[in-house]
Amino acid sequence: MNEFWRTAISQVKPDEILVRGYPIEQLTRHRSFGDVVHLLLTGELPGGNEGKLVEAILVAVCEHSLASPSVDAVRFVASSGVPLQTAVAAGVSAIGDVHGGAIEPCAERLREAVAQGMDADKVFDDLKRKKERLPGFGHPVHQNDPRTKVLLAMAAELGLSGPHTKLAVELEKRSEQRAGKRLPLNVDGAIAALMCDMGIDPRLGKAFFIIGRAVGFVAHAHEQVTCEKPFKAAAHGDIQYTGPARRDLSSSTHKQS
Repeated sequence: MNEFWRTAISQVKPDEILVRGYPIEQLTRHRSFGDVVHLLLTGELPGGNEGKLVEAILVAVCEHSLASPSVDAVRFVASSGVPLQTAVAAGVSAIGDVHGGAIEPCAERLREAVAQGMDADKVFDDLKRKKERLPGFGHPVHQNDPRTKVLLAMAAELGLSGPHTKLAVELEKRSEQRAGKRLPLNVDGAIAALMCDMGIDPRLGKAFFIIGRAVGFVAHAHEQVTCEKPFKAAAHGDIQYTGPARRDLSSSTHKQS
């Protein structure tokens, strides 16, 4: 019995391309990139303004300069003389639990809390009991993440701000009293809340970061190879060696058996 590859995402036949059933030429002419991202990730075109918000999220995360491990990875790899796609792949591979990875656990936390009818104080109580941190809050650079502000404002304007976003904002407001310091809602937390309010699977959290940041990776790879010197690496004077001092092989250690 023959085994087949299966997909519900798209179908390609001679002179025809269907994406979730829709002809690609119709999507190209009549729908935005945000609409099509929503279609690909959820299986359906937006019923309202979700595509506009998805596209805004992608723009918000498109670039964060060299203060980003993934961009640094792109620069190092691009300086080695590899093809563009290899440098970009290095950046994507550098997206992990502590860089771009807070969206998924934050979305799970918000979704669980809303489903159980928890307010901000109950969430903090639960975190304290489990000795867990609050993902999606706090940032090494921004005390008031400009991306968060605009995304929350747009969600409200587009009628897409729901209970998960409301809870995220409440958590930020209560954080100073409950956590001992203000924990600003960062862009990861904002995306997590908005994903939940749009009904998008939390497991797709990194997808927004990957899709949006890819264009920044391309720009950095191109700039590296066209404007900077090749072979980007730490200068030997900037490397602090922490191993043992020079030692020579003794007569007993270099004898061959």
